Amino acid sequence: MPAAALALIGPGGPYEVVERNLNGASLRLFRQAPSNLGALYRSALDTGDRTFYVYQDERYTFADAWDRAGRVVAGLCALGVAPGDRVGISLRNYPEWIWSFMGITRMGAVAVAMNSWWTAEEMAYGIEDSRLSVLIVDHERLKLLPPEPRSFTAVAVRTEASEGAGALAWSDFTAFEGDAGFADPVDPEAPATLLYTSGSTAHPKGVLSTHRAVIHALLGWEAAGALAAAVADQPAPELPWQLSMILTVPLFHVTGLNVHFLSSFRQGRKLVGMYKWDPEEALKIIERERITHFNGVPTMAWELVQSPNYERYDLSSLVSMGGGGAAMAPEHSRQINRRSVSPGTGYGMTETNGLGTAVGGPELLDRPTSCGRPLPPVVDIKVVDHAGREVPRGDTGEIWICGPMNFSGYWNRPEDTANTLVEGWVRTGDIGHMDAEDFVYITDREKDLVIRGGENIGCQEVEAVIYEHPAVLECAVFGVPDERLGETVAAAVTRKPGASLAAETVRTHVAARLARFKVPEHVWVRDEQLPRIASGKIFKRGLRAEAIEALSR
Repeated sequence: MPAAALALIGPGGPYEVVERNLNGASLRLFRQAPSNLGALYRSALDTGDRTFYVYQDERYTFADAWDRAGRVVAGLCALGVAPGDRVGISLRNYPEWIWSFMGITRMGAVAVAMNSWWTAEEMAYGIEDSRLSVLIVDHERLKLLPPEPRSFTAVAVRTEASEGAGALAWSDFTAFEGDAGFADPVDPEAPATLLYTSGSTAHPKGVLSTHRAVIHALLGWEAAGALAAAVADQPAPELPWQLSMILTVPLFHVTGLNVHFLSSFRQGRKLVGMYKWDPEEALKIIERERITHFNGVPTMAWELVQSPNYERYDLSSLVSMGGGGAAMAPEHSRQINRRSVSPGTGYGMTETNGLGTAVGGPELLDRPTSCGRPLPPVVDIKVVDHAGREVPRGDTGEIWICGPMNFSGYWNRPEDTANTLVEGWVRTGDIGHMDAEDFVYITDREKDLVIRGGENIGCQEVEAVIYEHPAVLECAVFGVPDERLGETVAAAVTRKPGASLAAETVRTHVAARLARFKVPEHVWVRDEQLPRIASGKIFKRGLRAEAIEALSR
C-alpha cells in the first residue's frame, strides 16, 4: 500500500484504525469516528447553510434539519419516550421521515424503520413485535393502524384533521417545548436502529444495530473511497457544484437509510427525494439539481440509460451510476459505461448495515459478474465450508462477513442470532467464491429467499399465506429470473382433491395479506404431488428449473 494510503489509516490519520475487542470479537475500528449519530448530525453544522434535503418544492439546509430534529426530541420527551424505547416510522420519503429518525436516534431511542409497503396485517405484526411506544405515520399508513385503544401513540404526518382522528398531529407533536439539544450522551454501543428483513422465517426479523455499527458503515465507504484514490494517486476531482444524490429507494431500506441519507452528513451532500420512482422524473432532477451520483437498485440505473429521452437532458454533472441490493447484469454496466458514466455495484446486507464489497469502473467491466472486493480497511470476508472452515481461493462455499458495522442481533430471536452471528462474523447464506485477487462472486443462495428489485422476500412467509387457502394441499415458492427486476416470485401449488383453484385465485389470496411486491407473478396449479428429494422435502431446485424452462417457451 502506498505511503499516502498508509498515512490515511495510520496514527493521526483521518481514518486511523485501531484494534479493539467487542463482544468477544477482535475488530478494526476508526479511532476518530463520531461517538453516536447525534454527533454525526452535529458535525454537519460546520456547513449548516448548505442544502441538505430537497423534496418537490421544499428545500432544507443541514441547520434546518438539526432544528427540526430538535423539535422531534422535545415531542418524544413530552410523550414520555426514554432512551432505549422503540419509536416507529412508516412514511413515504417525506422530510418528516428524516427529522423523525434524527430526533429518535439523537435522544437515544431506537428508530424502527417500518416497511411502508406492508399491509395492515404485516404492520400489526411489526408493531407488536417491536413493542412500539410511538409510531409516526402518513395518511396512507394511518388507515392501516389497528383501532383504538392502541398500545402506542400515533403521530400523523401530512394528514388532514378529518383523517387523523385518534392521532396526534405533526404540528402539535413538534410544538412541545423542551431541551432541543438533549445533552445526555448516547453510548456508542446503545441500540440505534431496528430494520425488518425477510429471510427463512414466516415473519420478517428485526435487525438491531448500534450507533457504533451504523457509523462504522458510513465511515467504511468513505475510507475505502479515500484509500482507492490514494492508491491510484488520483485525488477526487473538484466539482463546480455540490455533491448530490437522488433518494431513489425507501428510507426503510439499509441502502436508502445508510448509503443515501446518513452518508450525506459527512460529505455535506445534497439529497433529493422523489414521491415515487419514475425514470423520466429522475432525468429531470439530475439536470435541474446537477446530481453528481446516482445510486439505487440496478433496475433503476438500467431504466435511466434505456430511456429514449436520455440524450435530451444535460446530465454532464453525473459522475457515477450504479446500485446494490441485487446483482447487476453485465449488460447493465456496459450500457452505463457507454453513456460516459462510471458504473458501480456492491454487496452488503441489512445485517452488515449495507457495507461489504464494492466494484466500479474498469474493474467492474473486466469482471462483470463480481460484486467486488471487501472494502478496506475494516471489512473482512471469507468463504467457508459446512463446518465453518475457510476454503481455498476459487472454491465454492458460504460467504461470511466480519467488521464493526455488523448488527447486534435479531430482535427477540436469540436462536436466529446465534445461527447467523458467529464470533463477529455474519453468515450471509449466500454461496460463492473469492478469486486470487479478492474479488467476490455470488453464485447461489442458501437462504430460502427471493430478491426482487432489491426487495428481500422470504419464501416461507409467502408459503405460509398460500397454505391458509382452504383449497391448497401443498405449495412451494421460489424465485425465477427477470430481466428488469433480477428475480421475481413464482409458486407451484397442488390443490386438494376435488377442489377448484386457479392461479389468479392464489394471487388474489396472497395480495389480501401481504405487500404487493411479495405476490407471486407466476403461479402453476397442479393436481399431482410436488416432487421430493430423498429426505422427503419438496424439490424446489427442480421446480425452479421446470418453471424457467416453461417461461422460456
